[in-house]
Order: sequence, then C-alpha cells, then structure tokens
Amino acid sequence: MPELSGMPPTRLLYYENAYVKEFDTRVIKILKMENGETGVVLDETAFFPGGGGQPRDTGLIENDGMHARVVRVKRHGEIIIHFIDQVSGEIREGDKVRGVIDWNRRYRLMRVHTSAHLMSQAIRQALDKPVEIVSSGMDLEKTRLDFTHKGSTRELFPQIESIANNVVKENRTVKIRLMPRNEGEEYVKKFHESLKTLPPQVSEVRIVEIEGWHACACGGTHVKSTSEIREVKLLSRSSKGKGIERIESTVQKP
Repeated sequence: MPELSGMPPTRLLYYENAYVKEFDTRVIKILKMENGETGVVLDETAFFPGGGGQPRDTGLIENDGMHARVVRVKRHGEIIIHFIDQVSGEIREGDKVRGVIDWNRRYRLMRVHTSAHLMSQAIRQALDKPVEIVSSGMDLEKTRLDFTHKGSTRELFPQIESIANNVVKENRTVKIRLMPRNEGEEYVKKFHESLKTLPPQVSEVRIVEIEGWHACACGGTHVKSTSEIREVKLLSRSSKGKGIERIESTVQKP
C-alpha cells in the first residue's frame, strides 16, 4: 500500500446519513498500486467500504471532464480508498468531483442488512431462548445467520416469518447512536447481544437499534424503519455442526 501517513481522515458520510446518494467532494490523493490499480482518496465519501457482513459499494466518480467507475472500496485505517477503472478523461489531485452511489444496489443491501438484525430476535422469540448469533453475512439476494442451536428449525419457519413480518408491519424506527463502550455493552445486553467481538481499543461504539426489538453494535448502513424491508421470506436452514444452525432469508424485491 502506498504511503498514507499524514493524510487527514476521510469524512464518512454514510455514517452520518445512509441515504446520501450523490455528494460533492475533492480528490485528496491518487494512488498507483503495484498491481496496476488506481486508488482515489476523497475528502469525504458516501461509499461504504464493506464490513459487518455487508458488501462494499460501487458507483461513479465524475466531473465535467472526467468519468470513472468505482469498482471497489477499501478502508485503510481512517482513510477510504476508491478503486476505479474505465476512466474517461483525467482525474487529478485537487479536482472537485461528484461521487454517485449505485443506489439500487446500496438500498437493497440496506434492506437486507436491517432484516438480518430483525431476524436475530425473531429466531430467539420462536425458539423461546436467547441463542447466540455466532456469525452473519449477506449479499444482494439473501442474508445468513449462524446461531447456537441443536436440532432443525425447519418446522418453526412459519412462526419465525410471522414474527419477523409483524415487526415489519409495525413500522418500527431504526435508531443509530454512538455510545461509550461500557454504556453500549450494558445497552445491548437487554437484547441478548454483546460487544465481545470488538477490538479492546474501541472505546466508542455505534449501536443500531430496531426500536424496542433488537440492538447491537454495527458499522453498516440501514433503512430508517422496518416497513422499508417490505417482507421477509425464509429460504433454507442447515446444520453447520457442533450445535450451530444456519438460516438463510431474503427480502421482497421492489
């Protein structure tokens, strides 16, 4: 990775407002990688670099004389790097540019990601026990949750779906707030979650809460209310061995 020391942190617009689709900014640095890739560091960005199981954003960087496709985004410390290709015109340090998120892709990922949070508690309610979510992941088509449970949950699918979709219909607000780590730890305990996977040096945590339903630490992007999920549909279950069950689900397409 080229030298990045001394560069100011990238302002993270996606943390401030996940609904920012386009933004005006300035090119801070052009990075030429050893593998031939071109990386662009911007003063601020709405491009999500991936994390918490959510894939990174794609889109465009452009101005009157230049057009480039953002094919992937990576976080390096406090710096966000945008990797570009199909560059038309010239991109230079100091240029004013506009970033454009592939919004259809991002918004679906926001809906899918929020549904994963909703499903965590729906599964616990259907099983009537505070199972631990041991891992999760998602793509545009579905989300998966791996949790501690011995035996199949297949017979509970209608109940889990009903619980989840009732919360969707209730149009619960999705709140995002920053908390000191000790305060966040106590807060998420009420929802059978913990902060044990966070690095010990993290002193402030970003808590995402489906109001009164579920809360956990998360750095991803989410919808503002559960009604935007529209509908949850369970797809499959499988055993991952050693008392771990996996459920895959999806959300209704617009």
